[in-house]
Amino acid sequence: MLNRKFADLRHAPDLDPRVLAYDPTGLPQSVVAVGPSARRKTKGGVILAEPGFVWAVFFFPGHWYAITSVYDARAALVAHHVDVCVPSEEHGGVLSCLDLKLDLLVQPDGGRSWLDQDDYDREVAAGTISPAWQEAVARTVDALERECRSLAFPPPAVTQYRPPPRRGD
Repeated sequence: MLNRKFADLRHAPDLDPRVLAYDPTGLPQSVVAVGPSARRKTKGGVILAEPGFVWAVFFFPGHWYAITSVYDARAALVAHHVDVCVPSEEHGGVLSCLDLKLDLLVQPDGGRSWLDQDDYDREVAAGTISPAWQEAVARTVDALERECRSLAFPPPAVTQYRPPPRRGD
C-alpha cells in the first residue's frame, strides 16, 4: 500500500518528530528534529534516525523525488535519503508526496544504493502504481543515476545546507 509522506513527518510518529522550521517556499521546506522518545530507524545498514538526529526535507516541484538529508546529533551528515514519489503537493495544510516505495540512499562519501526494489515490485504487481507512473519512475531512476555519476546529485541546495545549531551546542 502506498503511503503519503509529509514535510512535518506526521506520517512517522515513531520518530517523535519536532518541527524546527517549516516554509513551503524554502529549501529545505522543513527541518525536523527526531524526538527523545524516537525509535532507532535503520535502512540499508545505515542508522537514519535516533533521538537527537535532524532531518532536512527537500521537495522539488514537478520532480518525482524528495530528498531527506539526515544529520546525527553532532550535526554531521549521515546520508541523503531519496524517496521516489509522485511530485509534491499540499495535503492537509503541509507539503507532502505519495511515496512509490523505491529509495536511493546517498552516503557522504558518494556511495549509493537503491533500496526497497522488492516493495516497489509488489506495488506494481498489485496494480497500485500505474503504467504512466512506472514510466515516470524509470525516467527518474535513469536521471538520478546519470546525475549521481556526473556528481550533479544531490543538487547544491541540498549539499550546501547545514542544520541550525541546537541549544547547548
